[in-house]
Amino acid sequence: MLKIMDRYLIKDGTSGMFTWIGAVTVILLVGTLFELADFFVNKRVPFLVVLEILLLYIPAHMVMTFPISGLLASELSLGRLSRDSELIAMEASGISLKRVILPYIIFSILVSVGSFALNDIVVPETNHRAQVLIREYVYKQGPPKIEKNVFFRDAQNRYFYVSELDNETWEMKDVIVYEIGKDRSFPDVILAKSALWLEDRWLLKEGVVHRYDERGLLTQEIEFSEMIIDMKEDLKSFFTEQRSPEEMPSRELKKQIDILKEAGAKTENFEVAYHLKYSIPFSALVFILMGVPLGVQRTRDTRTLGVIVTVILAFFYYMLLSIFRSLGRGGIMEPIIAAWMPNVIFGLPGLVLYLTVDRR
Repeated sequence: MLKIMDRYLIKDGTSGMFTWIGAVTVILLVGTLFELADFFVNKRVPFLVVLEILLLYIPAHMVMTFPISGLLASELSLGRLSRDSELIAMEASGISLKRVILPYIIFSILVSVGSFALNDIVVPETNHRAQVLIREYVYKQGPPKIEKNVFFRDAQNRYFYVSELDNETWEMKDVIVYEIGKDRSFPDVILAKSALWLEDRWLLKEGVVHRYDERGLLTQEIEFSEMIIDMKEDLKSFFTEQRSPEEMPSRELKKQIDILKEAGAKTENFEVAYHLKYSIPFSALVFILMGVPLGVQRTRDTRTLGVIVTVILAFFYYMLLSIFRSLGRGGIMEPIIAAWMPNVIFGLPGLVLYLTVDRR
């Protein structure tokens, strides 16, 4: 009987979730639509390109909607059970309220895993493709858009990291270059206070070269006042390969963080982004733990209450997420703590509510 009930509840909750994913995603895309409308009207970006950018942004927004949509679907499903007296019938059969909620928790875990897979496999590529289109069409009349704290890769498998850049003089500050060789476990790392782009080469100034052995131990440290790096591609094509943390899967981002740490660069911004790739997808579980026990009632329809609980929970969760993310990026709090703290703040009380729901 319990297996039949589990399948029934999960099916009932799943059917409503996809509708809410579409609705909430459209709401979250409103801000993006204003920006894309400006691209189309003022920047003269072709309509089909604008449409492609919009479609490419959808997966990233869907990751943010999964927790909200899952909770809404679960609350409305339980509201229908209350309205049709099915919840009372289940309890009369000896099934606890905690046991009734359990399938929704299992469902939220599956949603979290799927959300992480989407966020780590699909979203980085769609985000990158969208940014490439924006750089190509929106900034085609001038120099390509270059952002701080972004990685670049050239055709020779060298990675470049630019901390600051003057868009008028093209002078770059606090530059890190590392080259991964085929037969080496650790790359050569070049640190330079500044760099200039000179047609087909980079001029690095006031820097040092670090070389490591197979165990990752520093073996050579060579200082230089100037160094030339030959480039085989033009400036525009080079910078279209730039990737922000949102355009990298977790494994690649972790690799870049380790390299930057070895070079002595600040990595708080990247570390927060790395841990958020895990914490945000698993907020779906936190939302269910906190929201369902608060919204469920045995004796009356809880649809309105469920929507209210979802809106309030989502507002405070994402507000705390923004605050702790800023604290992590600023070095005030450890990045891993900053990324997971909203889940802890909502998850622990949610777990207590779930374990004590039958006593209410």
